[in-house]
Amino acid sequence: MGYLNKILNNCNEASLLALKSKEEKISMKEKFEMRFHVLFCKCCQNFIKQSGKIDESLQAFFSSNEPIVKASDDFKSKMKEKLK
Repeated sequence: MGYLNKILNNCNEASLLALKSKEEKISMKEKFEMRFHVLFCKCCQNFIKQSGKIDESLQAFFSSNEPIVKASDDFKSKMKEKLK
């Protein structure tokens, strides 16, 4: 019963395994532990959903062709003068 309690009562490990599984392949044991914990833990279910949404948002933000910061025309002309 100690092993079962360890799996059920450890949100830190489950959340780390969830993040690790997005970056690399995890072992069958790790996958089982994570999925079993998440099956019963609403907080970890929410964490996985939210981290997925954050990843999607960041990917969309950084993959857009728009520059993150646009320089004003005044700033551009001052920079050109200083570079001459």
